Amino acid sequence: MQKATEKQAETSRVRRSTWSRMLDIIFRTCHIGVAGILLGGAVFQASMPHLHHYAWLVVASGLALIGTELHHSLYWPHEGRGLLAMAHMLPVALVHFWPDYCVELLWFSIVAGTVGSHMPRRLRHWSLIYGKLKS
Repeated sequence: MQKATEKQAETSRVRRSTWSRMLDIIFRTCHIGVAGILLGGAVFQASMPHLHHYAWLVVASGLALIGTELHHSLYWPHEGRGLLAMAHMLPVALVHFWPDYCVELLWFSIVAGTVGSHMPRRLRHWSLIYGKLKS
């Protein structure tokens, strides 16, 4: 049974098409850019009306990234990369409850997102359900 699930998980990870990879790069670039504006605005204490649109752009570009990840692999939510992406979203949601810690929470979110994007492949593709997957 274990071999069957490993084989199934292996076949789910196929190479991305060129258009899918390009879309991912565009969304990721937008996401990093607007997140940087949002963090900079929080550090320099810009008023919320000035940052409101950037906050929504962070959410929209993040949802677009989730879409590209799910298009690539339905295993993404329970793999290390998906789990860290969810951990990356939590501090942003907590800003609404603890606005005094906005800068710290946004920094934590950026750290979680960066670690999730750059951790070794064996950890990125480790599955909460299947365990270690062959890369």
